[in-house]
Amino acid sequence: MTERRGQSSFNDSNLLAALACYPVDDDSYSRADGLALEEYHAFYGLNFVDAQSAMGIVGVDGERIAVQTFRPASGHNGHWALVCHGYYDHAGLYGHLIQRLLDRGVGVLIFDHLGHGLSTGQPATIDRFQSYVDVLACIHRLCEDIIGCQPKHWIGQSMGGAVLMEYEHQRQLDPSGEFILLAPLVRPYAWSLLQWYFAVIKRWITTRPRDMRSNMQTEFTEFLTRDPLQAKILPVAWVQAMVDWFTRFETYPGSKVKAKIVQGFADKTVSYRHDLPILDRRYQSASVLTIPAARHHLVNETEPVRQQLWDWLDITCEWRH
Repeated sequence: MTERRGQSSFNDSNLLAALACYPVDDDSYSRADGLALEEYHAFYGLNFVDAQSAMGIVGVDGERIAVQTFRPASGHNGHWALVCHGYYDHAGLYGHLIQRLLDRGVGVLIFDHLGHGLSTGQPATIDRFQSYVDVLACIHRLCEDIIGCQPKHWIGQSMGGAVLMEYEHQRQLDPSGEFILLAPLVRPYAWSLLQWYFAVIKRWITTRPRDMRSNMQTEFTEFLTRDPLQAKILPVAWVQAMVDWFTRFETYPGSKVKAKIVQGFADKTVSYRHDLPILDRRYQSASVLTIPAARHHLVNETEPVRQQLWDWLDITCEWRH
């Protein structure tokens, strides 16, 4: 279905207005029953065959976090994966990943980060990385209400991987299933040069226009230009929050979590030459796949790259046990 995304219309204002009508308190989950999602699902290619889907809202510190679940209509093995998307992303962009997990009998819980997609908050803006972690912590606490159990697998792409790693450190998380990091963010690409640029501009501006030149495959990049849920700014405060986070993260001791890490060598979003040794020290029992031709957004790479990714995951992961 994801190959046909963007071929229909989608009015994000209508869906956002409808979601705002569902009341929710902090630290609680409200399922948005009766919400018309056909237009949204069709636009993003989330209208999966033989799958049951639902959307709801989680209240976190006065904000409303959009949460979606996808469950195989048949052949569900009882396991769920919690997915954390990357910066500028939202759940609608993860159809390829969701479909692959459904094909393996795994249900999917995915949410839009604060200030992303259908969630409230300043667009793509935080002043401390902990804000993302607090949202994840709240959703984790409410998993029994949302999916009726705890997630077995944890998957993060880019910034979503960073959020998972921070949460794992703070909570001493011990996943019963897989802990998968796809092109996880530690430091951004060419940070040794960019840090001087941001040190200067943060004195004068609070945001700069987002650079839409892409380190992603062409069709996906073109779709992003038509995606109404894309932020068009890069807040300087977000960059500072990221710097504060990775400065701490690089000092963390080793973890016992047996992570699965996938990284492309054509990635010009994260500084993988710097990051991989940091991750190797942090996750000493990790399994690592490097893909020379892969760019940054691994869940939306070309089909051959995605197939290489899933061939490896199917060998190294236990989806059904």
